[in-house]
Amino acid sequence: MIEILGQSYGVTVGSDIQRDGMYLEVEDNAKVALAEVFYSDRDNSMTFTGYRADLPLPLVEWLIAHAKERLTPASGNGG
Repeated sequence: MIEILGQSYGVTVGSDIQRDGMYLEVEDNAKVALAEVFYSDRDNSMTFTGYRADLPLPLVEWLIAHAKERLTPASGNGG
């Protein structure tokens, strides 16, 4: 759980076997997904998907920064 601009958001980190990668997702209090950053193990790319048009910029910035830290393989770990 994170709080940005007085609003709480749930955070999920997971693995997606079908897409062959990992994701970091934020959701609102009703457990509705708001945005996701996906890291592909196939081509080492990252993509952002927003599921709402009016996401607060600080939330998007937090999600992208943390996805880079959590999803990208650390150097020296074979990635």
